[in-house]
Amino acid sequence: MLVAVVSAIAAMLIGRIGSALARWFAAVLFPLALSYCLYWMPVWLGADASEYPAWALLGVGIPFVAGCIPSVLVTFVTARHAKRQA
Repeated sequence: MLVAVVSAIAAMLIGRIGSALARWFAAVLFPLALSYCLYWMPVWLGADASEYPAWALLGVGIPFVAGCIPSVLVTFVTARHAKRQA
C-alpha cells in the first residue's frame, strides 16, 4: 500500500517532466526503485540477510506491481489532461 500511494504521488510530480519518454520511463522505474529499497532496507540497516535473497522476487515484485499500476494510471491521466489543455 505504501509503494502504491507514494508512487501515485510521485507520478503527479513526474507528470511535469517535458519529455513523454522520460515521463513513462520514470513512472515505471520509480516504483521499482522504491520497492527494491524498502525490501532491502532492513538488511542495509543490519538485519540478517540469510533469507532475503530467496524471497527477493516476491518481496520486490509484488510491491512493484502494486506501485506501477497507480503510477502508470496517474501518468496516463496527467498526459491526457495536458493534451486537452494544449
